Amino acid sequence: MTDRAVIGLTWLGQAGFRLAGARETVLLDPFLSARADRRHPPAVTVEDLLDTTVVLCTHEHDDHLDLGFLRALAAAGARPQIVVPEPVMQIAVAGGLDQALLVPAVPGAPVAVDGLTVEAVPAAHGHGGDEPVEYGFRYRGDAEDSYRFLGYLVELDGLRVFHTGDTLLYPGYADEIRRLAPDVLLVAINGRDHMREQAGCVGNLNEEEAAWLCRQVQPSFAIPMHHDGFANNPGDPGRFVGALGDSSDTTVIVPARGRQLRLEL
Repeated sequence: MTDRAVIGLTWLGQAGFRLAGARETVLLDPFLSARADRRHPPAVTVEDLLDTTVVLCTHEHDDHLDLGFLRALAAAGARPQIVVPEPVMQIAVAGGLDQALLVPAVPGAPVAVDGLTVEAVPAAHGHGGDEPVEYGFRYRGDAEDSYRFLGYLVELDGLRVFHTGDTLLYPGYADEIRRLAPDVLLVAINGRDHMREQAGCVGNLNEEEAAWLCRQVQPSFAIPMHHDGFANNPGDPGRFVGALGDSSDTTVIVPARGRQLRLEL
């Protein structure tokens, strides 16, 4: 009888996911702190996640690096290894995380955490706030090779999962993800526009761009994300499904928040 690759996957809302394997439990960009402007309350509690062994945070924005939640997780007794982009290490430490638990990630240098291997890919993201939105691999003033924004590939129990983080398309991006051969693609779909950018709201792939990326990579499963967090920064999973159409063998899953589903190959 052939062994099958099976994991449990729970969407936590926004860009957050829980991956449950036989021995390891991985959180990707968990955003679980209460915030007045979030559209939905946190899908799970700290107590639901005490079995976490690894946390992957793609960049420093607080809906991806939720320092309040990570401090609460540590206070409740969990001590997962926490992977962050190398330039974000000091932000994490200043935010109250134990430096002994932090693992720096840089593209081209896979890191081993709790028996898993994590590979990082640069993401073309940006910042907003009081300054005009500027997209790129890094904040202005950083070193040329200092990547603050990443996507991650992690293999768990035989299933390879790629999380785009927050990103736009850039030359070579699809080729790099295809090289990593993910079975599951967790892809941002909220897009961006002039009005949001004028308000300091940083955007990502839109639904059509995310569908194009899926066609290039051809994962077995695609899950749209980053579409439900805030009223001023939405995306449309139905539009993503329609854009992908029947031109791909990829199965699209639009999960409910907080409910584990079984992924199997």
